[in-house]
Amino acid sequence: MEKVVHFPKLPIEFLMQPSSNNSRDVLIKTIPSASKPEIKRVLESVYGCEVEKVRTLNMRGKKKMRGGRLIARPDYKKAYVTLKNPSPFSPNMNPIHLVQEEKNK
Repeated sequence: MEKVVHFPKLPIEFLMQPSSNNSRDVLIKTIPSASKPEIKRVLESVYGCEVEKVRTLNMRGKKKMRGGRLIARPDYKKAYVTLKNPSPFSPNMNPIHLVQEEKNK
């Protein structure tokens, strides 16, 4: 029996707080067009964690002058996610690793 996993086109990067090992609050960096329901749906379906609430913040990319040229990093969205149950997240948490581990079993 094959298990089909749908990977959405919503890039998510986990930003870890240094002192949080088993916390309910998670900080996520994603694209500016991501909405709160989308972020919640991806976390619940792909990562399997129950989300209580999502708070978002639009961030502008840093702009610098280098050699007379303006260089800008892309804009992004920060999402502060509160989970219903505390769960440990590691910085290298990626759904591809989860599928490969399941395949090896």
